[in-house]
Amino acid sequence: MVMKNLFLILAVFLFVVKSQQNPVVSMHPSFKQVYSGDSFNLSCDNSTDTVKWFFNSTEDVEQVNQIWSIGAASTKNSGVYQCESNGQKSDPKNISVLECLPPAGLIISSGMPVVTPMGSVVLELEVDDGLEGWWCSVSKGLKETKLRLKKSLATASATSLAFQSLRQRDNVAIYWCSNRTQRSSPISIWRSDKMVVLDIPPGPAVLGEKLSLNCMVRWTSRISQTIFYKNNIEIQNYSSSSYVIHSVTEKDQGKYHCRATYILEDNTSGIPAIVTSDSQELFVTASPPKAFLSGDLSCSCSSCPSSVNYRWYHLESNQLWKLQRKDDWPAGTYKCRAVWNCGRSAMSNFQVKSSSSYNIVIIIIIALILVLLGVITLYFIKRRRTDKEAIYQDVPVQYVKDGDGGYQELSKKRSDVGGGDYDTLNTTSAEGKPKHEGQYEALNKGKVEVYHTLGEEGAKTGDKGYEALKVSKDEGAEGIYHALGPDGVKDGAGGDGGYEALKMSKEGGVEDPYHKLGAKGVKDEVGGGDYEFVKIPKEGDAEDRVKE
Repeated sequence: MVMKNLFLILAVFLFVVKSQQNPVVSMHPSFKQVYSGDSFNLSCDNSTDTVKWFFNSTEDVEQVNQIWSIGAASTKNSGVYQCESNGQKSDPKNISVLECLPPAGLIISSGMPVVTPMGSVVLELEVDDGLEGWWCSVSKGLKETKLRLKKSLATASATSLAFQSLRQRDNVAIYWCSNRTQRSSPISIWRSDKMVVLDIPPGPAVLGEKLSLNCMVRWTSRISQTIFYKNNIEIQNYSSSSYVIHSVTEKDQGKYHCRATYILEDNTSGIPAIVTSDSQELFVTASPPKAFLSGDLSCSCSSCPSSVNYRWYHLESNQLWKLQRKDDWPAGTYKCRAVWNCGRSAMSNFQVKSSSSYNIVIIIIIALILVLLGVITLYFIKRRRTDKEAIYQDVPVQYVKDGDGGYQELSKKRSDVGGGDYDTLNTTSAEGKPKHEGQYEALNKGKVEVYHTLGEEGAKTGDKGYEALKVSKDEGAEGIYHALGPDGVKDGAGGDGGYEALKMSKEGGVEDPYHKLGAKGVKDEVGGGDYEFVKIPKEGDAEDRVKE
């Protein structure tokens, strides 16, 4: 009985002491410095159920709970905060929000920000000046837990470190990392035990940037319909499982959820399921200062403080950006950012750097293309010239003096008319009648006569003709052929242009198989055929006649 009274007295004493204490405003997570986009809670400690909140000495009537949640901090949240409980006001807590990003980054390298109960993700810490002296923390409600990083991995030379989050038991957990003077950006992880989840970024959306919200079904991709809602109002209803905001505005801030119609892979009935996801709140923050990277990899930032340093990052095969420390940078994709004592800018636009060997290959390819284009151009120029004027023309065969029997060298001569064309054979006579076979006119080029006929006289060693064949005077065995007369008459006598008949030797031996041709086609003594000799037409005859 005595012990029970003692406990009752102690409880009353503690209540009186607590009621006499002034309330205290505390921040969770306990950030030393607040950056644009940070999510945090303000708690009025040593308070009862009824709490009043004041911002810059003005009461905020919308805040009546013990905890004031700020989803995405901005400069408008900079000021003095106080809470009041039981007629007592807390000491003022001054909060200043910087319009930049924290000096270090924390990202989800594997997993989704919405996990199953007892689920986890893989987080990766990225710094520029080494991980020695860094640790990480997790805030669950008003409770904080420090996570020690392995000293063997958190070294002065290391710039990134991946670690696994704790098993998710609470509805929301906020992770961040820090050392004595700097910290990283925070990451929020939510828990959901539903099959359908809304995949939402772990941080606030940035004004003017593109954003995608995905409605996902665990363990299946057989989704036939998705419906998106904002503040319980339907905003999209069709088969796409993504809701895209092309340029984020302040109006896009709100609570989102989705409903999916799907069939699981092992569902044999074919009956679809319809499930609605948990609601997730999307916060919007102003865009931080952004660096600019030029084509020669020069970095600048017009909206950053005057005294900054610039750092460059290379895109690795795992699609993560790694700090590039070497002067001789390899080929690849780069970004940059400005860094100063208490913050840094957003990543710049990207630029692609080509290797020197790659440039040489490009130059060689361009040179080959130019050479090929030159050859093609010359070909078509030559082709066009050939189409307009033949390169070689037919020329007359001029007889070489002294009976050498050679040919004069081909010569090129342009027509008086132009164009280098050749005249065709004239198939009609002067009288306009068709010419008969064997009666062709010489090829002419323009008005110039190109071909000369053999001279009619055929004089020995003449300028135009050839010397007639000769035989020995003694008419020996080798002299079976007689010379051709000047005018083609027998033994030099005048005639009508015929040829002298072939004569046999006087002996009339067996080797004389040929009979002479009679003057009028009369049979000779031996009884050969009565052939009429071939006559050469005189100049001006209409045609050559050959009679049997």
